[in-house]
Amino acid sequence: MPNTVTPDAPELQRPDFEKIRQDAADALKAELDAIPTLQERRGRAHELYRQILDELAVVRPERDRLMVSLAIYQRPRAAHEAAGCTRDVQRRTVRAALGLDEAMPAPPAREWADLGRAANVPFVQDAAAKLPKVATQHETLIARRRVVRDLLFPGDSIKLERLDFKTIKDEASEEVRTALKAIKDPGARLKEAARIARDADAEHVVVAAERDRCALSLDFYTRARAVDKAMGVARNAFDELRRVSLRLDRKTGHLPAEDEKKAAAEAAEIDFVEDAADRLPDLARKAAAARTRHLTAAAIRNETAAELDGRPGWDMRKIADETGLHIDSIRAKVRAVQNRR
Repeated sequence: MPNTVTPDAPELQRPDFEKIRQDAADALKAELDAIPTLQERRGRAHELYRQILDELAVVRPERDRLMVSLAIYQRPRAAHEAAGCTRDVQRRTVRAALGLDEAMPAPPAREWADLGRAANVPFVQDAAAKLPKVATQHETLIARRRVVRDLLFPGDSIKLERLDFKTIKDEASEEVRTALKAIKDPGARLKEAARIARDADAEHVVVAAERDRCALSLDFYTRARAVDKAMGVARNAFDELRRVSLRLDRKTGHLPAEDEKKAAAEAAEIDFVEDAADRLPDLARKAAAARTRHLTAAAIRNETAAELDGRPGWDMRKIADETGLHIDSIRAKVRAVQNRR
């Protein structure tokens, strides 16, 4: 989104965030170094880590609320600099506030205020005065989090469990085929296949998002290897996930080198997931099974729909109603099945 300056846009303070972060990190390191034993030091770090996360859960939404209000309604120059984040983080936050899908083209800046009011985005009267203070709190917390995170999770090599995804998928597919094969009435089979496909797709969306969050945390913040194999996706798909998470151009964007990954992830505000290595296997298993159930049920749904097409009492409208799909969508799927025969 372009950052068009309005005539009455407020002047924003731009704190020296680099110094703020460095000072906060140095102060916390000094505090922790003064603790005599490693066990006590780690205990204090654990306590601080939870406290910092709780504070960030309050401060980051407030920073975003102020930044969004400024960007939408007043459009000062480089609001992201006053917020201590990248322009891309600001763009993503504004789009989310306006309810714009990532695939949608950015609307002209002159339309943001109307879109904001329609989306009930609050206008904060004194946002320009409040943002520097809140952003300073946010960057202080980010620096302190980095210090305790590096102490508690020093980036040791992590061995990730690799699952037998072929067996997981075969078992999920067989489970769906067996259940649907037992339904002899094609109308009932069509309806049940559509339900399974729909439910499995919804489950996959939720589980895969959390799987990806854990995988990105492991890849960017630790020295875990072969994260793509542990999550059960192709390497090129994982590379694309990393590019998207960093908002890199698909053609010209280059993934960061190993020693640059952590800084790049922090700039893009990619989550650090403390127990990612423990959670990833179960999430990967559930995502693979859900995706397979969806694909298997959808194929049987389409085959059954093609079987019913043209039978007495069955037309494309009824098939669409039974499957819950748009008539044009199910028609294309039925024709594809029929053309393969």
